[in-house]
Amino acid sequence: MERLQTYPAGKLIYSQNGKHKKWYISCDGEKIYIPSNQKNTAVSMAEKKYYEVMLQDIVQEKRAIQSYLDLCNKEQTGEEQLLETAVYAELLKKVFTSVNTEIAEWEKQDYERCPKYPEQLIHPIFNGQKVRSKSEAIIATMLHVNKIPFHYEEALHLGKRVIYPDFTIRHPVTGQIYYWEHFGMMDNENYAQVAFRKMQLYNINGIMLSDTLLATYESEEAPLKSNIVENMIQQYFL
Repeated sequence: MERLQTYPAGKLIYSQNGKHKKWYISCDGEKIYIPSNQKNTAVSMAEKKYYEVMLQDIVQEKRAIQSYLDLCNKEQTGEEQLLETAVYAELLKKVFTSVNTEIAEWEKQDYERCPKYPEQLIHPIFNGQKVRSKSEAIIATMLHVNKIPFHYEEALHLGKRVIYPDFTIRHPVTGQIYYWEHFGMMDNENYAQVAFRKMQLYNINGIMLSDTLLATYESEEAPLKSNIVENMIQQYFL
């Protein structure tokens, strides 16, 4: 992060005696006191610390995503090889592949997509499709590397209403349909109100949160973490 290069060297530390707090810059083994009339220096060093922590979070998230992507390069499992061997597939298809085949065909089929604001589809994912946010790209990537089939923004007809869940998902074993909504601006009052109304519409139509409806949230100060997505996938699909 180039911005970090603009801050003074060293790191901000403090000591406290009762109600009195003193700020220092620690640099090359030397501790330099920041006078109270130079509070802006302490503020600047606190900003530097904030961006350093943010950079660490980004690096960790990048590593987590890369570890998932690396899974895509693994060879087929013995189970997959057996079911794709013609002589065994013929014997086993009625037992093991009926649901899998139907789900695979479902994932590839065309579907009614959200026509709204196509200019906001700016984040490419693994299959060349584009989604609307970085967080949605993380969710899509993790679903893909865990071999969980999904459609992005497929039309869902609820009575006279048509909505477009961020992700319509099929459980890879049972074929059960799930919906996953990501709400990315929950610190915006108008956005939050729309999100709550959408969740209410799901519930009125028998699609319940923590049952077949999944939801993740974020705000500017609390962005979505990849480990949250990973935990939800583990809980519901693996």
